[in-house]
Amino acid sequence: MKIAIIRRKFTPFGGAENFILRMSSGMAALGIKFSIISEAWKENTKNITFLKATSHGLSRYIRLLSFTHSVKKIISTHNFDLVQSHERLVGVDIYRLGDGVHAAWIDRVKKISPWYKKLWLNIDPYHQKIIRTEKEMSQDKNLFYVANSELVKNEIHNYYKVPKSRVRVIENGIDVKTFHPISGFKKENAKKKLGLNPKSPVILFVGSGFQRKGAFELVEAIKLLPKFQAIIVGHDKKIKALRVLANEKRILITGSQDNIKPYLDASDIFCLPSMYDSLPNAALEALCCGLPVVITKDVGLFSRISEYNAGVICHKNKNSIAEALTDAWKKRRLFSKNALKVAKVFDIKLKNKEWFDLYNELINRKKIKVLHTESSLGWGGQEIRVLTEAKIFSKYGHEVIIAADKNSLIAKRAHLYGIKCIPIKLQKKRFTDLLSLRKIIKKEDPDIISCHSSTDHWLSALARLTLNKKPAIVRTRHISTHVHRNISSQWLFNNGCDSIMTTSESIKKNLTQDKFVRNSISSVPTGIDTEIFVPGNKSKQRKFLKLPQKHFIFGIAATLRSWKGHSDLIQAFNLLKNPMCTLLIIGDGPQMANCKQLAENSPYPENIKFTGDIRNIVPYMQAIDCFVLPSYANEGVPQALLQAMSIGLPIISCPVGGIPETLKSYKEAILVEPRNSKLLLNAMLKIMRTSKKNQVNNIYRPFTLDIMYKSCLEVYEKSIKNRFKTN
Repeated sequence: MKIAIIRRKFTPFGGAENFILRMSSGMAALGIKFSIISEAWKENTKNITFLKATSHGLSRYIRLLSFTHSVKKIISTHNFDLVQSHERLVGVDIYRLGDGVHAAWIDRVKKISPWYKKLWLNIDPYHQKIIRTEKEMSQDKNLFYVANSELVKNEIHNYYKVPKSRVRVIENGIDVKTFHPISGFKKENAKKKLGLNPKSPVILFVGSGFQRKGAFELVEAIKLLPKFQAIIVGHDKKIKALRVLANEKRILITGSQDNIKPYLDASDIFCLPSMYDSLPNAALEALCCGLPVVITKDVGLFSRISEYNAGVICHKNKNSIAEALTDAWKKRRLFSKNALKVAKVFDIKLKNKEWFDLYNELINRKKIKVLHTESSLGWGGQEIRVLTEAKIFSKYGHEVIIAADKNSLIAKRAHLYGIKCIPIKLQKKRFTDLLSLRKIIKKEDPDIISCHSSTDHWLSALARLTLNKKPAIVRTRHISTHVHRNISSQWLFNNGCDSIMTTSESIKKNLTQDKFVRNSISSVPTGIDTEIFVPGNKSKQRKFLKLPQKHFIFGIAATLRSWKGHSDLIQAFNLLKNPMCTLLIIGDGPQMANCKQLAENSPYPENIKFTGDIRNIVPYMQAIDCFVLPSYANEGVPQALLQAMSIGLPIISCPVGGIPETLKSYKEAILVEPRNSKLLLNAMLKIMRTSKKNQVNNIYRPFTLDIMYKSCLEVYEKSIKNRFKTN
């Protein structure tokens, strides 16, 4: 996995820079290769490839534009899996809000600035450019935000209305082994080495930007506390002014330091009364050392400190700071104990895992390789579902392959959908078939194996056990028949896959009965193409299909299998005894001969028409007046029902499987008891009496291709994430 990280300049003491160094070091073992795109970077950095960006111009605004142009040029010449920016830049995959929201920062600065500075902030082209970029980034729906605190997450939402679903909080990580508490004896020695009184409390401040982070207010607070001492680590252009204000031996101002551990060892409390700080690393290091923390509500660590009771919240003024420091010193033992609990939350290993999971999630969201396995030789709703799903995934840029028998109808028709099909025998659980499938999986290296029948599911699950790189497996259950409650089936549905999809809620309910399946189950009905299944010119289609213009035409589109109820429908039609009615039977199947025999006994056998196998059923569906599907078993959500609903046809069916939930909100539907020709006849007569001619008023489209795609993708992404957790 190749990740590009954008950071304009390397600052040895910068929080973003330390974050990048720690993350790259911890994640190199996971196979992630980082490239840093920057104007300058630390030499000889392990696990990071440095790619130099340039900037030119007399003003910082022009230099910013120049840097942006240079970065985009570098990105265009490299094949990165993801681009993560720590700078405000349009067109990246991830933006880490390590510096917070610039607009929020500007608003805070205005509150403490004189009028002329406020005016300049409103017109400064540099600041206005950054705010415009932030706004433009917020409108990019493909951009994913990572905030380092809940404070920043709320701000990006409040300022730019970015949905919270596009923002994930991954806090900064800290090496808990490097930073740890020391004994009281060692602490006294650490104070002595710095020339401080070993018996008096020491307050530590770390950071640049003294005015923003409250260094001046802290010094004034220390002056109100004669027994307290302070260490201020960091450099700022106002460091001379701070030293003039301090002017006491008990206030040590060190300037920048490469290693702050000696200062942490010498301190009793960490204080950062900042006006704005998203999540200071120094505060995390202090928590690891067991130091109570005194901060303002404008520091991103605020929620954690409050949650764990590991310090005191103050305001950015000397009196409030002095009071908070006194309180923290009194309760230091409790706060110190709780500080160590907070520190565990920020363990660098945990945070690296969160980033690793996010990277995988986003990469898989961008592009997934799916291998569908299908052991069926026939043709019906299940096979159509596989090809329909494959086609829509291909449309959105995913790679899709089908593995099926070369003599199967799905293999013969896959090319019509633009889908690659690999021939393989999957009808039996044979060792040779297992080896063949394993070979395909190893060669194609799919992210997901989508299984649709029992045999191919067994072979896929067993093949995965023998592979080092294991793809995720999703089993789709298409029919409502009972699943054998035995140990082998239980293993297959709970351990032989990562997730289960069903085509209806009723199938899902069947699987979850008596807690047989404990795996994740999602109901995802098959979507239909609402641009194709629309009301047509009935007269024109009947003329084209040579169907009688003035007849009331009942139609059924389904594979001719016994449980689809064709025989019941023909018997009901025969009872109708109406010479001005036609029954159109669309499809083919094993029951064709029996159905034709029943049709011969009709009072009007010439009015029962068999189409045989039809690839494009749209004209036939547009030509009929009422759709009938009298199934009595094995139904999920029949696609033909969805197609009829999309065209606006009246529907007669039976309360079997997922049919009731499909037709629940469809007003032009009648459900009758299955296997009852007389009740079916009554429903047909009722439709003939009450049917509206304007089908447009009946149209109902709850299951579109896009809805199916998004739902399937969600299941696949979740399954892939679970796969990474277990391997």
